[in-house]
Amino acid sequence: MTKIIKIDEELFGTLAISAIRYCQGRQTYMPERVRAIIRPHLKELSDKDIGVLINDCDFQRRCNAYGDEIIDKPGWLKWEEELKAERERRKNGKD
Repeated sequence: MTKIIKIDEELFGTLAISAIRYCQGRQTYMPERVRAIIRPHLKELSDKDIGVLINDCDFQRRCNAYGDEIIDKPGWLKWEEELKAERERRKNGKD
């Protein structure tokens, strides 16, 4: 049986940021799992939360904290592109 968990959008944003930060630099399956959970809900995140996640990607790049260059880095770069695309979508007023 599948249960639906209801969570306030602000709390979801906090949870998403915390989960992504926990995963940064980890060389396991978890970063992709966490991104896969958050990805379908990017529209529910606030502009501020999207900005924080993009800034965290920038920090990760500056610290060279992607994990493995071949295994982990491509997923993080794709994630950053998705976040920036969502920010652009909002700027252009598209649903």
